Amino acid sequence: MKNTFSLVVVIIFFVMLSSVANKVKANSCQDPLGSCLQCDERCKAKHGPTGQASCDSRNQLCTCYYTCGPPSTTPPHHKQCYGGTGLCSSACNQNCAQKYLGGSGFCESIGNSRLCKCQYPC
Repeated sequence: MKNTFSLVVVIIFFVMLSSVANKVKANSCQDPLGSCLQCDERCKAKHGPTGQASCDSRNQLCTCYYTCGPPSTTPPHHKQCYGGTGLCSSACNQNCAQKYLGGSGFCESIGNSRLCKCQYPC
């Protein structure tokens, strides 16, 4: 009787654990970002620090995986604006955060130049 009760408790535990794991997976979204250039930086700039970038080396395409919530019933009230901080460096994201409130940055190639581009709420 004691062994049967222990087995039932273990089975219930695993059922509960697997249902929680499925809920976590259901809140994972992906966003195709195009070229693999600065893939991780662009992913984090667009979807925050929890964004995980993955570059498909065969097709050279960047995909950002991030935690998403339920769709909002109200439209966002903040418009996104863009600016820049000049030439790209490893501190592009940090420079944008210092220059623009809520800003994040990524590097973008324009012709032969690599520029730091900032996105921020306005």
